[in-house]
Amino acid sequence: MAEKKGQNFLHGAAIYTIGIVLVKILGAVYKIPLGNILGDDGYTHFGMTYRIYNFFLTISTAGFPVAMSRLISESDSLDRDNQVYRVFRVGLWSFLALGAVGTVAMMAFPAEMAAMVGDVQAARSIFIMAPSVLLVCVTATYRGYAQGHSDMIPTTVSQVVETAVKVVVGLGCAGGLYKMGYSVEICAAGAIFGTTVSSLAAMLYMQVAVHRKYQVKPSPQATDEPEPYKKILWDLIRIGIPITISTSIMSVIQLLDGVITLNQLQHAAGYTDTAASTLFGVYDKAMTVYNVPSAFVVPFLASVVPAIAAARVRNAREEVCNTAESAMRMCTLLCLPMAVGMAVLSGPCMRVLYPESASQGALLLCELGITCYFMTMSLMTNSILPANGNEKLPLVAILLGGAAKVIVTYVLVGNPNINVYGAPLGTLSCYVVMLAVNLINMARHMARPMNLWRIVGRSGISCAIMGVAARAVWSLLHGLMGGVTASVAGRNLNVLLPFCAAVGTGVIVYFVMAIALRAITLEDMKLFPRGEKIAKILHIR
Repeated sequence: MAEKKGQNFLHGAAIYTIGIVLVKILGAVYKIPLGNILGDDGYTHFGMTYRIYNFFLTISTAGFPVAMSRLISESDSLDRDNQVYRVFRVGLWSFLALGAVGTVAMMAFPAEMAAMVGDVQAARSIFIMAPSVLLVCVTATYRGYAQGHSDMIPTTVSQVVETAVKVVVGLGCAGGLYKMGYSVEICAAGAIFGTTVSSLAAMLYMQVAVHRKYQVKPSPQATDEPEPYKKILWDLIRIGIPITISTSIMSVIQLLDGVITLNQLQHAAGYTDTAASTLFGVYDKAMTVYNVPSAFVVPFLASVVPAIAAARVRNAREEVCNTAESAMRMCTLLCLPMAVGMAVLSGPCMRVLYPESASQGALLLCELGITCYFMTMSLMTNSILPANGNEKLPLVAILLGGAAKVIVTYVLVGNPNINVYGAPLGTLSCYVVMLAVNLINMARHMARPMNLWRIVGRSGISCAIMGVAARAVWSLLHGLMGGVTASVAGRNLNVLLPFCAAVGTGVIVYFVMAIALRAITLEDMKLFPRGEKIAKILHIR
């Protein structure tokens, strides 16, 4: 039925990561100019719409594609081609139904949803975003099918296509409407229209790519008897619902984060609606930067689930632990330096990306940078446990973390002396609690506990040295160029050049220290495409 050509999970993750880099570059081309077009106030409408969209999207696609990729991986490892096809068919119709519910709800009640989150001007954007839920559900089905075969290439290309279309259409619409003199509310809706069109483009690409590469139909050569449709549906529900609930709670928490923060600023901290909307817009812009490292975790999440599931079905418990530990270590190698860099260079970063934004963004991004690593590792452990057959355990961690988030955010944001700065602290408390609970559960339910020194130790030392070097370069050059008033594209050169030099220094220092301290080894490099050749060039042993 399908080509038996897959990648090991890190090979697949490496391919996906290359795509993610392109997606993030395109995303920056999209969101940074968009934030400057819409301003702090208009960006609130855009951000609130995405929070509602992500809630419905999570309910529709969070757990079931993961469950489908796991069932396909298990069946494919046993050469059950007919079973693979039937899992795909059941998954497709299930996802269509879920997506239709989300789309209808957003189209039928946009004003009510906008009022619920305290941003009535977001109603038009919510309505325009609605079809994306159904389109992404179909796309997720095909992505789950390819990922179940450990094939990350279609997913990678589809995301690049999706983001490229979003940049062209979304930014074009928002910029065109802005030049024509429309309000920021209309401009935000124009940007959202780009998301809907890009979702359609990604869906069409995935359908063509998967049908060209795989025989997505019953195989006449296969002899296996597939399980009944009801049994497969029940397996999807049994595996998918705990994951969906867990991830949906995270979406609810993110939605509540926006609702609580905006309402506490308006009612408890004493800000006017306009001032509160401006502060929240700054927070959302900082969140855009904060979310960049999590995108680099997505390839590992997509790859680690079928890899662990396949090892588990073979009862290879030590392989399960090694795969989980490798995924967490590579996640640390990629995300920890971004988190540290975000914290130590938060001020110049916000001034370069959003020069017209309010000054609160610097401290907000610094707080979020500290939070960032805990968030990425929480996402990783939330995927490892279900892949190991412990679907319900992340739910406990998410509930405890979510409770911490809601309480801390409500109390701190409502304090006029802390106000919006309390929102990142609530997020930090959420992910610290969540990660701690997940690590305890992994130690209890896997063959052995994770080796935290092997996961974090050497990378952590490398990042500490990197952070000191990057901050020192920024401070030195910014001080020397203090009198320079020239600018490029609205960015003062006395900020832009020191920031670029600090980032470049940080990259080089981290790279050198990671190799010197053996944070990445030859065995790690062998898992990547052409990794052994790269390791030889870099003298990685």
